Amino acid sequence: MDDRRAALLLSVLALTGASVRYVIAPSAAAPGDVALAAVDTPPRGGLQATARAAARLARPLLPGEHVDLDRADVTEITRLPRVGPALAQRIVAWRTAHGPIGTLTRLDSVPGVGPGLLEALRPFVTFSGVIPPAP
Repeated sequence: MDDRRAALLLSVLALTGASVRYVIAPSAAAPGDVALAAVDTPPRGGLQATARAAARLARPLLPGEHVDLDRADVTEITRLPRVGPALAQRIVAWRTAHGPIGTLTRLDSVPGVGPGLLEALRPFVTFSGVIPPAP
């Protein structure tokens, strides 16, 4: 008999909880439903251009491609061999603080860049900036 009372009590509690949830929850949407927002008009050509740029930036550089270290952003610098996001950010920060890089020897001033990395980057980098004169 105790099992029947326990089952009846659990049934009453479950029914009470469901009814309270029904009263509190909005009647139009079931719990956990997701409402999708309608988009009026998709951007013309913007999505395709963005997808092309993302695909170009996601792949490593090919042997004939170059990155201009005086103008490239962090994402493009990351495409270089042996350059991760942290080093790319240091290169951009150094360039912002000291002006255009200009040459590989000046790139050696960036923390984390050494002779081995300079040799690995040599065929892939170009410089378009003018080096400021030494003080």
